[in-house]
Amino acid sequence: MSRLSEISTIVKNQAERCGFDACGIAKADYLSDRENMLKEWLDKGYNASMNYMKNHFEMRLNPQLLVENAKSVICLLTSYNSDIAQNAAAPKIARYAHGNDYHTIIRKKLSDFLALLQKNIYQINGRGFVDSAPILEREWAVRAGLGWYGKSSAFISPAFGSFVFLSELIVDIEMEYDKPLTVNFCGACNRCIANCPNAAIVEPYVLNAQKCISYQTIENKDEINIATHGWLFGCDRCLQVCPYNKRATICRHKEFQPASAILNMSFDEWENIDEDDFKTIFANSPLMRAGYNKIKQNMKNIKR
Repeated sequence: MSRLSEISTIVKNQAERCGFDACGIAKADYLSDRENMLKEWLDKGYNASMNYMKNHFEMRLNPQLLVENAKSVICLLTSYNSDIAQNAAAPKIARYAHGNDYHTIIRKKLSDFLALLQKNIYQINGRGFVDSAPILEREWAVRAGLGWYGKSSAFISPAFGSFVFLSELIVDIEMEYDKPLTVNFCGACNRCIANCPNAAIVEPYVLNAQKCISYQTIENKDEINIATHGWLFGCDRCLQVCPYNKRATICRHKEFQPASAILNMSFDEWENIDEDDFKTIFANSPLMRAGYNKIKQNMKNIKR
């Protein structure tokens, strides 16, 4: 076994030890083949009011601007897939928000992971990321061989589907790199496009955020200007109809198990919740990202 192969094996073993479901490794190259696609998407205004996505354009494409002397991008996947359903009569909450906020949990895992690597690999330095920096997470996961882009633009893992959290550790040493999958396994399936409530998937692999219920119910600070089809926070419709999610492995992580407060709340309880109760019940929830006032605004767009 070569030294680079040995290092990669250590990395993947320690990733499993830290509770990640899958680990792949890619070379920290400039993403030149994504540059025009990203620019075109922004020029068409498909980012809606998310102007932060225009910031740090070069940094999104070049991991060496995020981590000095970056050599490798360690990509990590954590499933949050659950077979426990929310109260069918209540406003709908995206599945990733049924439990605790993943940012805090995965940041801790990344910190523990890096500490273990520093014990087992001589002079390795790096930085962890989870949905909070200008980095094209799905692209790196694809390059690391963990899955492919679905036509909805969501990342799909062959084993875990797309109910997954992606995170990365960018480090300053070389490793043996995984090969991307050579086939996009969506084939002729267009269920995500056909079932998108407001036709936000304007063509395969291209999402117009302005039409997307997730954007409207979370990121949009103005009045909602589309039908939200019963969704209060986020939208899982394109994921729900994906065949790979129907047979995906169920989440094994206790920290991501759905909270009964979210699963069992009735329509009336959501409609009448006051700000103090909201902050108490959802203190560790992704719903805090939208905040109480936004949730109450969203409720006005939902009809029984």
